[in-house]
Amino acid sequence: MNLFAAVMPHIYDEFKDFKPTNRAVYLEACGDLNLYDSALKTSLFSDTPKENAIKKVNAFLKKPFKTHLDLAQNQAHPSRHVQYGNRMIDVFYREKEEHKRPVSLPKFVPAMVLFGLEFGYQLEQLVSLRDIKHLYIYERDLDYFYYSLFAIDWQPILEHFNRDGHTINFLLGVPPKDITDKYLVQLEENGFFLAPETYLYRGYKSPALEESFEEFRLSYPRQAMGWGFFDDALIGVAQGLKALPKMDLCLFDLNKKLPRWQQEIPVFILGNGPSLDNGIELLKEVRDKVIVISCGSTINTLRKVGIKPDFHVDVERMRQTVDKLTFFDEGELSDVVGLTVDVMHPDFYQYFDRTMTGGKPGEAIVTLIGTALASEGKSYMQMNHSAPFVANLALSYCDYFGFKNLYFLGVDNGYLSHENHHSKHSGYYKDGKENGFQSFALEKTIPVPGNFGGTVYSTNYMHMSRIQLEALLNRMHKVKRLNCYNLSNGAKIDGAEPLAIDDVMIFDEPFNKEVLIETLYKTFTCKPPASLLDVAPETALKVNEFMDTALMLKSGWKNLESREQVVQLLWQYHRTLYLMKATKARYLYDLLKGSFTSSAFLILSVLYQIENENVAIEKSKEVFDIWCEFLDEMPEMLKQASDFIDKGDDHLIRNYNG
Repeated sequence: MNLFAAVMPHIYDEFKDFKPTNRAVYLEACGDLNLYDSALKTSLFSDTPKENAIKKVNAFLKKPFKTHLDLAQNQAHPSRHVQYGNRMIDVFYREKEEHKRPVSLPKFVPAMVLFGLEFGYQLEQLVSLRDIKHLYIYERDLDYFYYSLFAIDWQPILEHFNRDGHTINFLLGVPPKDITDKYLVQLEENGFFLAPETYLYRGYKSPALEESFEEFRLSYPRQAMGWGFFDDALIGVAQGLKALPKMDLCLFDLNKKLPRWQQEIPVFILGNGPSLDNGIELLKEVRDKVIVISCGSTINTLRKVGIKPDFHVDVERMRQTVDKLTFFDEGELSDVVGLTVDVMHPDFYQYFDRTMTGGKPGEAIVTLIGTALASEGKSYMQMNHSAPFVANLALSYCDYFGFKNLYFLGVDNGYLSHENHHSKHSGYYKDGKENGFQSFALEKTIPVPGNFGGTVYSTNYMHMSRIQLEALLNRMHKVKRLNCYNLSNGAKIDGAEPLAIDDVMIFDEPFNKEVLIETLYKTFTCKPPASLLDVAPETALKVNEFMDTALMLKSGWKNLESREQVVQLLWQYHRTLYLMKATKARYLYDLLKGSFTSSAFLILSVLYQIENENVAIEKSKEVFDIWCEFLDEMPEMLKQASDFIDKGDDHLIRNYNG
């Protein structure tokens, strides 16, 4: 306890007055500590706990288990990030075919999550036999950690992680639903590039631990997707600054809230999934009693069935997002409020008389606007959990406004058949058949539990969207009284209670929409900062500062002789970028983090897929050199940042049945 008080005082504070629930602890004849579980009517360990731990660890060393991310090229995407990424992936697959892969746990382990500490006997063995850079210890049973203070010597373990950028991260007593949120905070500090190359060790089996491991597994896309990339960041800056004069920006102020009667109005978040068709009659019946929010392409579907939303939400920055609105007559959407984020295409704003714009987390444009607003004494609202789909941003706005009665309809996040992936009234179909705009026949899918039972098939992005919805709902349920129902015959969304459409009962009175909207604007918005108006992107993004950072990211790869040295170099790059978050140069972190994370991960993938260490270092250097080529090109891209407003193509106009 004195040791923890000195090096990790938060652990000391948590356990200084701790009283274990299970006190049936005793010593085996060999001198090792053991615990009798009266519920299971057995002891936690055999009569030789440490010997048993050695056997478990040795089995893991021979055949370890780790996270995995499929590497897929995208030949159709025009961005430079994707083109360079394709070249890096070429190296990966070429070398994968030519070289023998390692089978056992490497001597230097970039990252490991230990699920189940027990008394720490297995941890002692792991740390003594392998050099682990970042270790995450998850133990749900606090009794076990407490008894580890008596069972093992923590000093050499903590000393191991108190050097050379090593870290030990504790997740003690964390409920399953919170494990990913807690882990992500630590992972962001240590480097997202390690997420797809992290070893997973399971110390023991129990229903509680299995639940936590399953939650970690299902929410894995939150770790390994949505990193962004350099070209996208430039598009966000160019479009955000171009549209800035048209924006009403969302303010962050915990003291400002809607009146209770407005918070209680039922809100329907409408996606364009196939189950939207089942609720059209209900929507018409309750239309004047509820707030209707259309998500993305849903707005075209609603037009066809004669329903106009109160709010329309869009999140994707590409020109195609705006193209679907060209099917509307001039002024037709003037009384609909557009809700979006600051990376949105500038043409979006011409379709709505009133819009509200929040920050897209992790974007350089957020940093630029937020810094300028701060100089005026205002805080910019970032719409957390607002990607990858529009329903995510819609829920983020509902959280922001404080709405407490939510209904998902058409937010399916999956489908029963790849032929029925959207509403039959949507622009994806004509005369009941796919019209060529988009097909899901070849999509890789993930089976997930259905909202009303059975199995639904979800694409990677649909799966990610559902996970993000669940993460935000989990937080919303903790901080407010929330009623949330899922009427969709799609994927189950934890935190949204399944409710059949026939069982929906809306007894509210019709409300004054104009009063609500005026209150929203008065409560939550401000005009854009004058200091950023008419500022060109290439002026806002300082090229000389960027070039200094790019030079740093190209340095240091000389005479590297071990996997450890390569990982340490990548980590030093990451930390230099990460620490920029707290400086005026944060926009450099926002610009570079996505492409750096992807490239560092690909370097790491090559490094750990070849058994011969010298060859692995040589081949991973090939990936690093491609990354350096991209870094050399970036300054010229910055100088032309004004040209990065997406011009799109005519694919939607030609094929979408809007």
